[in-house]
Amino acid sequence: MGSKPNGRIHRLTQAMFNLRLNNRLLERRMIFRLAALALAFSPYGAAAEPPGAPTVKTEAGLIEGTAASKPGVSLFGSIPYAAPPVGPLRWRPPQAAPRWDDRTLAADRLPPACPQVPTHEDSIAYAFPHEQSEDCLYLNIWTGDLSSSARRPVMVWLYGGGFMQGSSAAPAYDGAALAQRGVVFVSVNYRIGALGFMAHPELSAESAHKASGNYGILDQIAALDWVRRNIAAFGGDPGNVTVIGQSAGSMSLNLLTASPLATGLFHKGIGETGAVMGMLSSKPLREAEAKGVALADKLGARSIKELRAMDAATIVQAAGAAPGAFEPNIDGWVLPASSASIYRNAKQNDVPLLIGSNRDENQTDPTVTAESYFSMLTAFFGEQRDDLLELYPAVSNDEARASSRRLFTIAMAQYPMNLWARLQNSTGTAPVYVYRFTRPSPVPPNRYLEQRATPDLGAWHGSEIVYALDNLSVRDWPWQAADRRFSDMMASYWVNFAKTGDPNGASLPTWPAFSSDTSMVMELGENIGPIREPNLATFKILDRRYSIKP
Repeated sequence: MGSKPNGRIHRLTQAMFNLRLNNRLLERRMIFRLAALALAFSPYGAAAEPPGAPTVKTEAGLIEGTAASKPGVSLFGSIPYAAPPVGPLRWRPPQAAPRWDDRTLAADRLPPACPQVPTHEDSIAYAFPHEQSEDCLYLNIWTGDLSSSARRPVMVWLYGGGFMQGSSAAPAYDGAALAQRGVVFVSVNYRIGALGFMAHPELSAESAHKASGNYGILDQIAALDWVRRNIAAFGGDPGNVTVIGQSAGSMSLNLLTASPLATGLFHKGIGETGAVMGMLSSKPLREAEAKGVALADKLGARSIKELRAMDAATIVQAAGAAPGAFEPNIDGWVLPASSASIYRNAKQNDVPLLIGSNRDENQTDPTVTAESYFSMLTAFFGEQRDDLLELYPAVSNDEARASSRRLFTIAMAQYPMNLWARLQNSTGTAPVYVYRFTRPSPVPPNRYLEQRATPDLGAWHGSEIVYALDNLSVRDWPWQAADRRFSDMMASYWVNFAKTGDPNGASLPTWPAFSSDTSMVMELGENIGPIREPNLATFKILDRRYSIKP
């Protein structure tokens, strides 16, 4: 994808890559030797041979995996799907990963995260400390059957984090439990923040497509192309691939359905709270380039060459972690137009969708007052401010905080997902299934930063992930039998959809396909069943705000 690096760059990249592989192979051999010595001199007798590790041949060479966290499942971690995006390859489309024909790659661990400012260690979303490296374009595979004839459905997970944070190595994204249910689960690292989404006039000028900034989306496309070419060797069906993601991962899915570059690389999509529509629509390339120029000025760099010579951590720290600072843009290549416009013109990748959002996505902002709330509504919603005030009033500061939390949950999470569903329903032929997650999780009191502002977190942003991926065990919370039954049900819906494009199955409450005429969504919470969308009055106001006519 993109222009190929010249010979000198390719040799440099090959050398760097081979050095990393050799170091990892040597480290792995030393671990086995030390383990053998420890057993030989232990009171339990002579050293035993290590158990056989699963081995798979990919197009680039042999890889050796390890046992996963669930019985009968193998993990192949840190598989390179592209060359390290370092040095002259920084801010370029991903290039092919070098081969390793003369060795077996140890794929027995998860990869480093792409460079970022991590979340606060007291946050409910904290997943660090974890190794970071600009050499981060790796994917991980969990599978329960290595037969090429297995043809299991494939689920490719894209992490969230506002396009500024995230890692495929987060424990909540472990794919072993779903692999036990008969799918091949893949998680993908993609570039984020300024290193993944910085546009700049000089970068656009050097591009054959006169585009820049969408490198993280191009990484995702490259990973899907790798899956298409290689997943059969892991028991997966390259003709049955479901992209699944949460927050920025769901927004990525929305963009992949809108990108002509992703056509044919996936066949279904599961989006958990995130669509680049309405309030969260992409900005044009020129605005994104202006942010890149501002960052270069802040760093004192006069050219892209100087920026490429800088340490990645310096750039990441200067860029910060503010949401929306660096994100996908309408570049005319990866994204030819806005996602909503592409859908309105029936030019999307028309695949079955399972999408939805949570009831309590936003936290309470304790700094909001009635006066500041009024100003926010004016800034964000213009002429529709008064209509929204009638539905979400602010007579007191306490009421303003409650109204702000509710309104911005609807405007930033529920409305974009509803709009996505309506557009697919009106211009596509594939079905769409919509949910509203309402189940509060048993978060221990006073443990997390978010609880200081919102003691009752409710069905908070991202709380559905461990239920859907059947990973309750990664949280040391007081889960009850009802939580485990609910997780089993939710994971069954997700896996059924990946297998057939329909979440329904035996012993599950019936989930009807979405229709704009009835606006029925599936409630997933204490109540499990279809309900009429409760926010239609607000959606109509927001339609006027964004000039939407699905």
